[in-house]
Amino acid sequence: MPVLSIIIPAYNEGSSIHLILNRIKAVNLINDIKMEVIIVNDCSKDDTEEAILQFKRETPELPVQYYKHEVNKGKGAAIHTGIKEATGDYIIIQDADLEYDPAEYNDLLRPMLHAGADVVYGSRFIGGNPHRILFFWHTIGNRFLTFMSNMFSNLNLTDMETCYKLFKADIIKKIPLNENRFGFEPEVTQKIARIPGIKIYEVGISYYGRTYDEGKKISWKDGFRALYCILKYGVQHSEWIKKKSSIALLIILLGLLVIRLNFFVAHELRPEGYKWIFWSDALGYYQYLPSLFAGGDIWHQAYCDLLPDGTMFNKYTSGVAILEMPFFFLAHAYCHIMSLPTTGYTNDYGFAILLASSVYCFLGLLLTYFFLTKLVPKNVAFLTVVMLYFATNLFYYTVGESAMSHVFSFFVIAWFIWKVPHFLENPSYRNTFVIGLPLALAVLIRPTNILIGMFLILYSVSSWSDFRKRIMFLLSKADKLLLMALIALVIFAPQMYYWHGTVGKWLVNPYSLTHQTFIYWKSPKIFQVLGNPGNGWLIYHPVMILSLVGIVLSWRKKIFNAPAIALIFLLSLYVGSSWWCFGLDCSFGYRGFVDYYALLAIPVSASFNHLKLIKSWRAGLSFAFVLALLILVNVRMTAFYKVNPCWHVKEWHWSNYGKVVLKALFILPENSNFRV
Repeated sequence: MPVLSIIIPAYNEGSSIHLILNRIKAVNLINDIKMEVIIVNDCSKDDTEEAILQFKRETPELPVQYYKHEVNKGKGAAIHTGIKEATGDYIIIQDADLEYDPAEYNDLLRPMLHAGADVVYGSRFIGGNPHRILFFWHTIGNRFLTFMSNMFSNLNLTDMETCYKLFKADIIKKIPLNENRFGFEPEVTQKIARIPGIKIYEVGISYYGRTYDEGKKISWKDGFRALYCILKYGVQHSEWIKKKSSIALLIILLGLLVIRLNFFVAHELRPEGYKWIFWSDALGYYQYLPSLFAGGDIWHQAYCDLLPDGTMFNKYTSGVAILEMPFFFLAHAYCHIMSLPTTGYTNDYGFAILLASSVYCFLGLLLTYFFLTKLVPKNVAFLTVVMLYFATNLFYYTVGESAMSHVFSFFVIAWFIWKVPHFLENPSYRNTFVIGLPLALAVLIRPTNILIGMFLILYSVSSWSDFRKRIMFLLSKADKLLLMALIALVIFAPQMYYWHGTVGKWLVNPYSLTHQTFIYWKSPKIFQVLGNPGNGWLIYHPVMILSLVGIVLSWRKKIFNAPAIALIFLLSLYVGSSWWCFGLDCSFGYRGFVDYYALLAIPVSASFNHLKLIKSWRAGLSFAFVLALLILVNVRMTAFYKVNPCWHVKEWHWSNYGKVVLKALFILPENSNFRV
């Protein structure tokens, strides 16, 4: 006849142990299952032992085995002892308090008896059973730990931390368990999830929680231990994570460093706080949000051009504001809750936009890394994104002028590039949406970003024959192209509404209305954009010379999408060099290419991959020193420029360029505590 072993770990439960035992005795298990109770006293300091022994004497009809630890080892250790001594076919954990109702044993047994379950969890968060209302943050903590556990175990549990876990005895006895305290819950969950073919069920249970005054013992420290156990046993028992754990750890560390460094630099370098974000072009992109949601006037914004007929017109498009919106709402809600000013232009909103810039930058780097791993080894991909961030003006336009458009363009273009291969392999409606959305946002942020759409046409195209096939392929997917056009229409609709409301047209070139347009089509300022000692792209970010080298190396071997990258780069260079303000004014290095860094990372990685052929350790060490020096100079120049934008404009001559670099290496910016 089958037997259910009920393991009760007990520590200082003298006031409740006899009550829970009486409730267990009153249960009639289905299918004539018998029960045995195994109590493990974890060196209690109260009268727990006396209460247990008294119950045994007075209630001989309930089989009770009693064990005692001579030193306190923890709940997990008590459960280990109970599992070892259990003789039943099924094993369930029962706390010695009154938070869980033994009358629900049958609810957990049914999936095991009728559906072939191997493990059944009793969830406090599903079903309509009674649930005592207690601590909000405990609930948030439980759900967060369950979420993290599910990420590593690939289960969809709703309550990993529940006490009620029912196991088939032969399964739980074979699992080596190590955690002696409350880490038992995440450990056992991660380990059972790795058993091939195991069937795990979940049923709703009631919960009669205790307060700390009533004897609750788990604390916030146990929450951190649980998180540690999830990471420890999740990585330890996941083959996929084992293979990728080292690079995953590096990515996480890079993300933390990016965000932390952003806030450090931003906080240290501007005494007026985070409000410095809202100025010039950055204000033009951002002001849609306070105009709509913070009591402003969308038709009379703070930073506008005055057209000849007296109309106030914001020439900046709303793509950046759309991406900033979730972070704006967080700041807006916080200011409402804390009774702070909700104008949209205070330090709290500036902090939120800096956070947005940091998050989007990291996501863009992460997506770039994912794409590069399809082309080069993971260590080369990682080195590429590190240099892309720390040795170029992507760093400055994340920390220095966070509300400018460039880092937001970088993110959506990285997203688009990452997803292009997925669409070409499987042109489903879902994949159409996930490339159509970032492409539409990229164009709304900066209309010239339409050039990146060529990557879809030219990806993996290395001959005219390939090009013709790609065109025929795209034409055969007319419904998908129509969906992309519909996505673009939806994304552009608010902007078109604004244009129509101000100038009476649904589609306009906003810069032409303010007489800012392309005037150098016949004489593009290419060499000034690339090599001007004031703000030339390659002068201030020489690591990007590797992108040009990589294009040449890749073109010769017909790899790394060299034709697509070369064409898009040359067209963007030509277009940027033809703009009336080709230097883009007060630009830390030419900022027009920041948007395309996810694309240019491909030839950079090709160069790094080629340099792996260096056999001499001296040459390798020298190369590493040069890369470190490039990072140092870039970060230091960022500090100078952050304190005083346009600080180097007066130094537009080659004779002074060396002085600028030396200042960046050895001189601190004025009015700054910044140290590198």
